[in-house]
Amino acid sequence: MQQDIEGNDDSVNVEGKHVIIDAFECDSFLLDNMTYLEQLLTKAAQDADMEILYSYFHQFNPQGITGMLILSTSHISIHTWPEEGYASLDFYTCGEQDPMDQVESLLKGLSSKRAMIYSISRGAKQLQLISSKEMTLFDPSKGG
Repeated sequence: MQQDIEGNDDSVNVEGKHVIIDAFECDSFLLDNMTYLEQLLTKAAQDADMEILYSYFHQFNPQGITGMLILSTSHISIHTWPEEGYASLDFYTCGEQDPMDQVESLLKGLSSKRAMIYSISRGAKQLQLISSKEMTLFDPSKGG
């Protein structure tokens, strides 16, 4: 079942919140610490009262990590490039919780100085504008 071009709707009612994060200028050591990243994502899920069904993290050689938490309401994933100080994260839920509530703690946990955050409503039955914002968590001009 899907919505046709004219907008006739015969789809099921599915709503979700999807946050996509591009984290820049992160701590390279943290981005290559698999145990730490699993704990960081686990804490974000627990703080959002989400049930973790499965956790899988993989360490690449010579560096970088891919990790995912499968949640009863969807998932959180992370992919890191320590050599670039960059991480990409996905936080999606079809539950009542808002993953945006966890964005700042995730970014602080990565010691990210700058990030682009995109918020998408999933299951929307009409075209939507994707909201985005840039966050700066550290201002070097203020001395720390």
